[in-house]
Amino acid sequence: MIILDGRRLTTLGALIITLAAGVGAASSEPSTPAGGRTLVSAVLRGEAPRPTPSIAIRPDERGVLVDEPVAAPVGPELPVLTTSATDREPTDLRLLVADAERWHLMEFETAATWRPLAAKLTAFGQLPYALPESPDRAPAFGETEEPAALGVKGEAGGFEAGAQYRSVGKRLERLVGAPTALRDREGHEVWVAQRLGLLKLRLADSELSDNVDRNPALPRTTRDQTAVTAELSPSAWPVLSLTYAAGEAARVRLTPQGGEGSPERHQFESVTGSAYYYGGPGWDVTASSTLALSHHAARPQDDTTTLSQGVSLTLHLLDSVTVAPTLSLGLERSAPSDVRSDTSTAGLTLSYAPPAGRWFASTFVGYTSTRTSDGSTDARNVSLTGALSCALGRLLPARSTLSFEAGYDHYADAAVPDSAARAVSGFVFLKIAGF
Repeated sequence: MIILDGRRLTTLGALIITLAAGVGAASSEPSTPAGGRTLVSAVLRGEAPRPTPSIAIRPDERGVLVDEPVAAPVGPELPVLTTSATDREPTDLRLLVADAERWHLMEFETAATWRPLAAKLTAFGQLPYALPESPDRAPAFGETEEPAALGVKGEAGGFEAGAQYRSVGKRLERLVGAPTALRDREGHEVWVAQRLGLLKLRLADSELSDNVDRNPALPRTTRDQTAVTAELSPSAWPVLSLTYAAGEAARVRLTPQGGEGSPERHQFESVTGSAYYYGGPGWDVTASSTLALSHHAARPQDDTTTLSQGVSLTLHLLDSVTVAPTLSLGLERSAPSDVRSDTSTAGLTLSYAPPAGRWFASTFVGYTSTRTSDGSTDARNVSLTGALSCALGRLLPARSTLSFEAGYDHYADAAVPDSAARAVSGFVFLKIAGF
């Protein structure tokens, strides 16, 4: 078992960024379209002496821009080192105003490539941090939450090996933008893989826990599993994958003080099939299905069968409109009581962002339904969120943006009418980059 300390990994990630910036910056890049700001992008070839680059800081940006020195000519047999780091700001207003913390995400990547052997070594990470209230104080990475991701990966001649740690909870998932399969997961994974033509075989060992934010109203489940995946990627066809996983799951109840109760352990096996198709710049689609069977460690006769299916589609229309519908269905049946639980979710995200415009708009609507065969639960939840942002140009000698966001949530359980709840929220946010 690999034990990783989040604070030490955070400090190590910040150190890697500092070293990467000091090794040598060869080119400066423009800001990323997703709202991030490139801080460092360097390419180092060989050991030839290089001039010391100068650093310029713009008054309206916190980013560091690096001048472009002339690269010394080197032979193609020498390794190439590439480093980059990006400071990404949140686009969700709730992250900007919640708890008076302005969360940012530092993303970095360092890659060393040796072309004669087609070998590549990559280190990467995502470090969330809260911007300090005083502009004179620098962000202290060691005092923040766990890193969102830290990892290393090596590739050579079709062989791949790597290790990764990640921690993405509900509080950060809008900022990090993790795929659905990786949201609300915390832990580590180690893997090896080999590509044989169109076929890729992957063996992974992982220990991941959900409920990262440790909400005492929800249980916390830790899954220690070994998985084997076969992936087939024929040209002009969907990428097909099949995964078999087996291991142990421990489920505990959390106390309001942050403690954990006695774990309830299960042995489980699961088979997952998925398909991904990239239809070009205009659209892509993903579909998956999982069948899982678990046995209680103390009561082997207590079996639980789970079947879950999901599909997601992304459509890019007219270079400015993106539509992303999702749908998932889940069925769980317990053998001793023969109680069945059906859960279905549907969501639709619509965003409008003209490439050269100052306006950005998005809306999300989600629906979740959960029903049990014994009548103990018959719940429905509806969520609706809309946001509108406008770049005002320069206000008070600084770049400024005005944003609006409104949301509505409604939860009702026909089996427990007293649990019904409604919530309406609204935000107005004015951002001045120089303040």
